[in-house]
Amino acid sequence: MEFKEAVLGMEVTPTVLQKGRIRLKLHISQNVPGQVLQQADGEVLAIDKQEIETQVEVKSGETLALGGIFSRKNKSGSDSVPLLGDIPWLGQLFRHDGKEDERRELVVFITPRLVATE
Repeated sequence: MEFKEAVLGMEVTPTVLQKGRIRLKLHISQNVPGQVLQQADGEVLAIDKQEIETQVEVKSGETLALGGIFSRKNKSGSDSVPLLGDIPWLGQLFRHDGKEDERRELVVFITPRLVATE
């Protein structure tokens, strides 16, 4: 068995250009626990990985918004009044079946600034 971290990572490589402009090479990755996979020697937890790789030019002090990493969770469940929720036909009046669908997007804001040296 091998341990892997499920993390959010960001690598930024800046290059200073003329007239106060900055080129940023960006690599953003998110690893999250995925499905449990059955293998001959047992169960293995998959790691789902999403990545963004881009290059942009901005002025010093400008803010860049970068999105595109999405996550989604589906939940379903049931709540009922004990005993009454188990009665055929009538039990539906004492039971609540619910589904929840949650979507999220990761948005990263970056503001590079040139620092004057003395």
